[in-house]
Amino acid sequence: MKSESKQDANSDKPSLATVTILFYEAPAGLEMHNTVLTDLTVSESGRVMIPDSFRRGKSIIAVLDGECTILNALGERVFSQKVIG
Repeated sequence: MKSESKQDANSDKPSLATVTILFYEAPAGLEMHNTVLTDLTVSESGRVMIPDSFRRGKSIIAVLDGECTILNALGERVFSQKVIG
């Protein structure tokens, strides 16, 4: 996963990332939500560390790199209405 601030080879600072997370409220939420989290630590293996406090009560569907705008999601399709006259 890409990180916004790359870790220098001679630095002890961890890499940080901004991600967009898609999730449902647990245990059986029907509406998908999304949230952007910033300044998350990236582990040495490249995984973004999502805080347990955020995970609690959610079923995470996807973690996307960067700040994403969800244009359309399942169940949110926009239907055009045709007037028959």
